[in-house]
Amino acid sequence: MSGVVQDVFQALLAVLIPLASFTTGLRAPPSGIVQERLWRRPGQLARALLAILVLVPLWIVFLVKAVPLAPGVPAGLLIAAIAVGIGPVGGMQRMGGGTAAARDALDLNLVVLVLSLAFVPLAFAALVAMFHADLHLGVWPVAKVVLGRALVPLLVGLALARWQPRFAASAGPWLSKIITVGVLALVVVALLATWRQLAGVGAGGWAACLAAAVGAVIIGHALGGPDPATRAVVAAASTMRFAALALALASVHPNAKRVVPVVIAYVLCALVSITAYGALTARQVRSGTGARRRTLQAVPRTT
Repeated sequence: MSGVVQDVFQALLAVLIPLASFTTGLRAPPSGIVQERLWRRPGQLARALLAILVLVPLWIVFLVKAVPLAPGVPAGLLIAAIAVGIGPVGGMQRMGGGTAAARDALDLNLVVLVLSLAFVPLAFAALVAMFHADLHLGVWPVAKVVLGRALVPLLVGLALARWQPRFAASAGPWLSKIITVGVLALVVVALLATWRQLAGVGAGGWAACLAAAVGAVIIGHALGGPDPATRAVVAAASTMRFAALALALASVHPNAKRVVPVVIAYVLCALVSITAYGALTARQVRSGTGARRRTLQAVPRTT
């Protein structure tokens, strides 16, 4: 990645992540929803955290140990696995089909962000010991990204949504459109700037990234519970990791030139996987709704 393009990429990332976090808080569902908050449902929360913090990283550890991969691919996948944080609340809301699912997505993001302050350094140290690497990561580098780019902007957005609901209602949709355009621009810049490095990941590396993402979707879906909306929330949170944090961790790796493209490859595979999952579940929901409607129409009415 050339110097100018890298500066543009880093600038877009530095702006879009906090803006997305802020907008997520700004467009949060109203607190008047008749639903217990996620942390008041310990069983459901425990299953979601088990998927995100334990089973998905274990799946990726198994994958990189079981499959021979090119240099840099295992490290990139493992870094992506432990870089937990804010996920796509808007996408979760669309897949969940209601404000209750969006509320669960928001609650899950808040819990995972707070836990990531301790989880990421500990998981990083565990992976370093497992693979006998000479790397060190303190709490502050993680906290700087999590607090500065995710948690604080998210809380500011939540506060504005509560105290300035008119501003939130008018500004939220426009900010969402800006973020959508910005993310597309970010993807284009990343592809143009790193296409040689992304090609260097190799077919095996891309296949491993796709397998890791699809496995994460399956794990999240399986542990999401019986409600389709909840399954969609946990599947999305399990698959989409915190891209800014993953890139920050990858940049400290001695083989960063090979590791960073793998992180980008995983993010792209995760986007494709979760988009396909969302389309599939939306079709199933429409089919089920249509079948129920036809059944009700077929039932004879009595007067």
